[in-house]
Amino acid sequence: MSISREVDNDIEQYRPHITGGDLYILEVDGIAVSMAKITRQSQNVAGIGYVYTPPYLRGKGYASSVTAQISELCLDAGKKSCVLYTDLANPTSNSIYQRIGYVPICDSLDIKFEHRT
Repeated sequence: MSISREVDNDIEQYRPHITGGDLYILEVDGIAVSMAKITRQSQNVAGIGYVYTPPYLRGKGYASSVTAQISELCLDAGKKSCVLYTDLANPTSNSIYQRIGYVPICDSLDIKFEHRT
C-alpha cells in the first residue's frame, strides 16, 4: 500500500487538493481504495477529515491506513498533534480512530436558532 498524489482524469476536480499536499489517495496495486484530507492546520495542530472508502472496499483497513499515514506525515512535519471530527453514531470510524491512537476529547452538539416573527 502507498499514498499517492497521482489521480486519473475521472477525479480531476480533486487535483488542486492533491498537488497542494492536503488530499491523499491510498492506492493498492495502482487502484485508489481510500482517501483522507488535511482539513486545517495551525502552527502546532493538523486536522484530518474527509476520510472515505467506497462501500465495496470497506473492512480491509484502508481508512485506518490512510488516516494513520497522513497523521504520521503531519507529526513528522512538526505538528504536535492531529485532530479529527467524527460522528458518535458511527462506531466503526470511532473504533478505527482509537485503534490508531486518537482519543476522544469532547462531544459536540448542533443547535439551530430560528428567527421568530
